[in-house]
Amino acid sequence: MKNLTKIMEIMNRISELLRVSDEDEWALRIDEYRIELPKDTTYVLSKIAALYGGMGSLNDIVLYRNGQPMIAENNELHKLRSELHERCVGA
Repeated sequence: MKNLTKIMEIMNRISELLRVSDEDEWALRIDEYRIELPKDTTYVLSKIAALYGGMGSLNDIVLYRNGQPMIAENNELHKLRSELHERCVGA
C-alpha cells in the first residue's frame, strides 16, 4: 500500500514551492488532489500521474522570482516531483 501520508506531505511542499513563484493555478490543483486523495485514492493517483505527461506539464515548471530562477527551490521541486511520481506511479 502506498504511504498516503508521505504523498500528501510531498504534495503540500510542492504546493508551497509553487506559490513562492506565483504558480498559483498549479498549487491549487496540487492542493485539490491532496485533499481528494484519501477519499478516492485510485482515481486521484491516476490524476496525479496525468500531471507528468505532455507539454505544459508539472515537469515543465521552472520557479522564478523577480525574473531570476530560484536554484535551490528548483532543485527541491525536481526532487519532490520525482519522489511523488515514484510513489504514485512506480512500484
